[in-house]
Amino acid sequence: MIHRRTLIALAASATLLAAAPTHAQSDWKPVRPVKLLVGFAPGGSADTLARLIAEPLSQKLGQPVVVDNVPGAGGNIMAGRLATSAADGYTLGIGAAGSMAITFELNPKATPYKPESFTPVTMLATQPNVVIVNMSVPANNIGELKDYIARTPSASYGIAGIGISNHLIAEAMLARMGVKMAAVPYKGAAPVITDLLGGHIAMTMDNITTAAQLAKEGKVKALGVTTAKRAPQLPDVPTLQEQGLAGFDMPTWQGLFLPAGTPAPVVAAYYAAMQDILKSASTREKMAHLGSQPVVGMKPAQFTAYLEADRKQWAATIKAARIEPQ
Repeated sequence: MIHRRTLIALAASATLLAAAPTHAQSDWKPVRPVKLLVGFAPGGSADTLARLIAEPLSQKLGQPVVVDNVPGAGGNIMAGRLATSAADGYTLGIGAAGSMAITFELNPKATPYKPESFTPVTMLATQPNVVIVNMSVPANNIGELKDYIARTPSASYGIAGIGISNHLIAEAMLARMGVKMAAVPYKGAAPVITDLLGGHIAMTMDNITTAAQLAKEGKVKALGVTTAKRAPQLPDVPTLQEQGLAGFDMPTWQGLFLPAGTPAPVVAAYYAAMQDILKSASTREKMAHLGSQPVVGMKPAQFTAYLEADRKQWAATIKAARIEPQ
């Protein structure tokens, strides 16, 4: 997972840069309300993050930042709208791996936009994912899970859609473990959890917020965290790296994007505003409640490089798992 190590290095070096007052300044200010597109319905984690940053961003810009929900196709409908919006600074969007990296490898013919359709501004946050299993599964760590899968060919795991990041992270993990497990697609995360609790599937890969709550309630067993460091919400659950999968560091991430061709002063204005927001104690506290870790100081060029490496990693995972283009 070379590019995940790159993310750590970029974030570390960028944080040092952000500690000094050297980030780009811009005289650009909007003169009317700004629209912030989010590719999921109100109430979800992406929507919550968008509203979390919209208020302080409004204060920084001196104009309202209005969250506009454009749900559908795992964020791709939102990305398509952003790609065709005017490059004047009045429409921006929150993108994630699904709409800004995976789709180009999994749905190349069905995706109406390209990586070049956007101007990456900065990464906003990352979240760990957690391997959780039904309480009846005789495994309390990744090694025991590997043995269980190897001797139980009927075992399966649930996914909230083919090709979403959690699906591919799970496939990357299974490949590193040297075992195969059937993926059962559902029409959302809720039915996955229902069937996991009911024992119809053995495992899923879920976000830290849901996984931690279920584990603390004793409804599932949390076996491993997908990031390089343990999650504060589950301090006793070791990472996959600690359990023998060296270098495994695959978080979920969100970033801020503008349409391609947006003038440099506009990009600089949003970058500078977001660094102040991401460094604030209030934002960090609110993100912690979402299970998110702010990424401070990732400049547009660094974010662009990360995205290029991210797409290559997903392409390799898709090929190795033999996931057919959708």
